[in-house]
Amino acid sequence: MSMNDAPNEALATWIDRIPLGRALDLGAGDGKTSLWLAERGFRVDAVEQDPERIHDLRRATQGVSIHLHPINIMQFRPPKETYALVVAEAVLHFFAPSDLRPLAKRLTECLAQGGVLIAEVFTTDDPGYDVLRQEKVRQIEPNTFEAPPLLGLLHYFEPGELRDLFSSLHPLEYVEDRRLDPASVEGYRGAARLVAQRGVSLDSSGLTARAG
Repeated sequence: MSMNDAPNEALATWIDRIPLGRALDLGAGDGKTSLWLAERGFRVDAVEQDPERIHDLRRATQGVSIHLHPINIMQFRPPKETYALVVAEAVLHFFAPSDLRPLAKRLTECLAQGGVLIAEVFTTDDPGYDVLRQEKVRQIEPNTFEAPPLLGLLHYFEPGELRDLFSSLHPLEYVEDRRLDPASVEGYRGAARLVAQRGVSLDSSGLTARAG
């Protein structure tokens, strides 16, 4: 895969400014992100608990510098001060706030000095949030709904919540916006993206923060 085939916009933008080292891919799914990072020289730990995804991941990552961890994310204990990059794309919104706080602490602590976190989540601006509220789906915690069995639950982040969750990191980019998605209820998704660094800034002039 080329740079143009980057799994997400944040990786395409920031990958050249992240030193090679170990990377952690949370909720690795089909392995696209893990494989893309491995091709660029990162030694990847891929965490995935879905049995079907694990089977596919094992086949996709054979002979590649990727270590698969077939375990629930909450049970995974990453080594401290280890990773140059942690990717949590479309995974943190499957956890309730009471679990997100300790998880965020572990993810922050597992970053090496200068290491970068890239995270993307659904927000309360997402049309799915309004649908669940209108249907009076039970809320387990604030903005946290019982979801179909395969998902478990869905937490929609309030404005600024993702950034605040990782407030001990230096934000390089924080964006809240609407993204076209023909498969969604209204044809778009409401999402937040955070790129943040532990310790000194990669490039303080690169900070962007917008909502819209």
